[in-house]
Amino acid sequence: MKIVINSHINGTKALSHLLNSMKSFKEYSDYDIIIVIGGFYKLLNYKIMKDYNITYIFCNHNSIDFTGLIALLELYYENNNEHYLYLHDTCSIGDNFYNKIKSINLVNVTSIKINKNFSMNIGIYSQSIINNFKLFLLSQKNMDKNNCIIFKKSGVKNEDYIFKHDRNNILLDNYDGNLHSLPIDYYKTGTMRIVEYYPNIDLYKIKANWTELMDYTLLN
Repeated sequence: MKIVINSHINGTKALSHLLNSMKSFKEYSDYDIIIVIGGFYKLLNYKIMKDYNITYIFCNHNSIDFTGLIALLELYYENNNEHYLYLHDTCSIGDNFYNKIKSINLVNVTSIKINKNFSMNIGIYSQSIINNFKLFLLSQKNMDKNNCIIFKKSGVKNEDYIFKHDRNNILLDNYDGNLHSLPIDYYKTGTMRIVEYYPNIDLYKIKANWTELMDYTLLN
């Protein structure tokens, strides 16, 4: 299983924070890591660079949460036997993260979500399931900077789309909650965020759109 990190041209601080947390454990070098960075609109096509166990993919589109999945679809479609753990750059890992993901049985797995309600598209995808959702993923591909707000709204509407429509999708450790902190300026950028914790994968998600979550909780 490879680890894929979905990022953006302006996400350097968050990405560095996540990578530092990953590199602090010896198991880091056991994994191939693919970092997909959106927002390089002037590129004619994908630009790929490698640095030890990291592959950097610079994208000429910014497809919000789906940037990395679209890159996997377009660049790795022949790797039908591969699985990926899909993360956002606004994450951090705990001491048992690598042990947790190593213990996941991937036999006959097409996709795994980390939360019963909202997984933020974070979880495990097989290349085959990504390929199966080609039409949907390409419909989310945004190659125009001026359309980012439109695709952001579409991304919210289509959160966990593949998980919801994969008939074989499973929930990791049947986890149906999330533990989170009070709002803090986590990255010292002036943006208040909550930190959600997922013990089933020992993962922290540093979340900026937490007000949307609170609004949803109050309405449901």
